[in-house]
Amino acid sequence: MKNVLETQKFENLQKKHVTLSNEIFQAFLYEKYQGKTNDFEYFSYKQHIYEFIDSFPVILSTTYSLRNCIPKNFLFDYVIIDESSQVDLLAGSLALSAAKNAVIVGDTKQLPQIVDKKIKKELSYSNVEICYDYFKQNLLSSFFSLYPDILSVTLKEHYRCYSKIIEFCNQRYYDGQLIPFFDEKNHQNIKKPLIIYHCAPGNHMKQKKLKNKCDNYNEQEMEVIKEEVLKSGIVEEYQDEDIGITTPYRFQADEISKALEEAMESDTIHKFQGREKKLMILSTVIDSSYYGKKNIHFVDDPCMLNVAVSRAIRQFMLVTDHDLFKKMGTEVKALLKYMKYHTMDSEIIESNLISVFDLLYQNYHDSLNDLSKRLLNRYRYKSENIMDAILTKELQKEEYKDYSYTGQIFLKEIFRENDKFIEEERNFIRNNSSFDFVVYHVLDKQPVLFIEVDGFYYHKNNKNQQRRDRLKDSIAKKCQIPLLRFETQKYYKEENIIAAVRNILLKE
Repeated sequence: MKNVLETQKFENLQKKHVTLSNEIFQAFLYEKYQGKTNDFEYFSYKQHIYEFIDSFPVILSTTYSLRNCIPKNFLFDYVIIDESSQVDLLAGSLALSAAKNAVIVGDTKQLPQIVDKKIKKELSYSNVEICYDYFKQNLLSSFFSLYPDILSVTLKEHYRCYSKIIEFCNQRYYDGQLIPFFDEKNHQNIKKPLIIYHCAPGNHMKQKKLKNKCDNYNEQEMEVIKEEVLKSGIVEEYQDEDIGITTPYRFQADEISKALEEAMESDTIHKFQGREKKLMILSTVIDSSYYGKKNIHFVDDPCMLNVAVSRAIRQFMLVTDHDLFKKMGTEVKALLKYMKYHTMDSEIIESNLISVFDLLYQNYHDSLNDLSKRLLNRYRYKSENIMDAILTKELQKEEYKDYSYTGQIFLKEIFRENDKFIEEERNFIRNNSSFDFVVYHVLDKQPVLFIEVDGFYYHKNNKNQQRRDRLKDSIAKKCQIPLLRFETQKYYKEENIIAAVRNILLKE
């Protein structure tokens, strides 16, 4: 045996061991189950439960449904509950009620279940022992609370992630106990396992009002993922199903899905727990604004970050604010330090997506200094002054000599009431409603283009303003005059705006 070990490579022996073990296992299964019947029907298999179990000894189910999958008084020899940190006590109790023995599999360093705390108001809920507290415990933590000396085994071998990825979690959350194993199929030829994208300076996080709450999202990080990350050569080797995009916020995940037309999966970190992707992209969303800092406790959570990072098999990308986590927080700051230490400068990327509307924020990229100096502050809102500066410079060119523009023009100065408009539109015209900018022919003063600059909070979170916007769109369409809308939270270079205006005026 010693001679065999000395003359053989470990990798070859390991492969042979796996092959032989699989052949023995397959042979055992064949011998045990050949000739077994699988002639069971959905409506009657419970009546023959022992014959059914003899043919199908392993049953897969959710914790909610397991009790309904078997007849009354039947118990499984073992019930194995996976991802038990995400199982609430009610669902866990249902599964345990079907078990003679239970194996609880989970990780206290990963995300717990989400419970609706609003229902607590409807309950007579007092003097509950801490180990049975539905709102504070999950199935795993409840067992540890009930039985502090319960037999537990730590699964130290880690096969999913490339070593540089999992080593952050290993050192940060598991005291170095994990042993990463190299997977030849998934872990070969990885040159850039860790990549950081810093968004351009500015307060890009926005709060969207939903039915019963507000949720956060970040248009800039979405654009960086769509226009830079996914168009880089880094992702060319992956199929869409190999890429996962995750974020702490539901609305951000949904907006990314819409922007990518669901070409690849975007979901919250909670939903990705227990799963994996070859490339994982994390969008942190929050920024250095007041509301961003207020939400840091939610994003900068050790369980959240542990799950997000450890979903990645080959590569992990972090798309994040330019400044916030350099100054605040602990977990994301630690991840940034780890990634910077273990990468080259080429893997720390400063985004080139710099919008003219970044001037609305206290901090912005130096490339916007020239535009900032051109602002004349002729209008109430800075967003309109930005548009004014761009139009002023562009329309001074000789090719636009037949055109001029002005701002804040009442609709009643442009349109006469006629049969084109419904009564609501007529009232809207009468009530001193205005366009932000009107481009017109110099000779006959006829409008040829309307331009609206839409601030996020005033337009996206204001239903009355949204109705006004729809009326403007309708009126312009009925009069066959183009209307351009520029939303300040979206990404626009000066040349993007110029191209949109030029496309209308020089083809008009």
